[in-house]
Amino acid sequence: MKVWRFLISIELCLGLLALACVFMAAGSFSLSGEYAAAINGMPLLAWLRDVPLSISWWLWVTLVLLALLALNTILCSSETLWTRWGKPGVTALLAPQLIHAGFLLIVLAHLLSAAGSSLHAVEVREMTIAELPDGNKFGVASIIVNTSPQGMPIAFSCELAPDLNRPDERVVISPNHPWFSNGFGVYIKQAEAYPFKRALLEIHREPGAAMALAGALLFTVGNVLLVVIRSRRREEV
Repeated sequence: MKVWRFLISIELCLGLLALACVFMAAGSFSLSGEYAAAINGMPLLAWLRDVPLSISWWLWVTLVLLALLALNTILCSSETLWTRWGKPGVTALLAPQLIHAGFLLIVLAHLLSAAGSSLHAVEVREMTIAELPDGNKFGVASIIVNTSPQGMPIAFSCELAPDLNRPDERVVISPNHPWFSNGFGVYIKQAEAYPFKRALLEIHREPGAAMALAGALLFTVGNVLLVVIRSRRREEV
């Protein structure tokens, strides 16, 4: 019984969170060189397979801690549902479950992205054809670069033709305004007007993005409900 209480306790949850933060901080400060550059350019699980354990140990420990934290969350939810099911106060029962479900979805989303994400960089010019990793092609109709009086680029964008069979249909991408197609996001990272117009595009794939958004929404709704419930209880007192 004591073991069960420990497994579902908030103290265990906070302890695991604190340890995860400590190990992530240790890894962030110790990681450098080519391994630090590679971690942002490939799926996380692929990085873990390629990097020596002496370099990636802190991340393996963090993954174990997050797995234990997810288990603690599942056990805590099951205990709450078992003991409070059928009792008055549906909102009070629902709020923590939404928070737990949101957290688990976010963890699962990051696991999906860690296994299946991708990042490709491609340099393009005006009136050329580029290709997505799934084989679909798109056209680069124009590249716009706005410069300051001193000749420094201050804004840039790129006009794409997503469907080569319909070249008149265009979409404009700019920093923080990408184009999405079949799970891939096309971002413009840099553009130059001289000696000729060219742009650097990055093509991202994040399979867990939609799930992470759903988890964040559930987590937020659960916290809002919890704040409302506690505010009402204080008013009643």
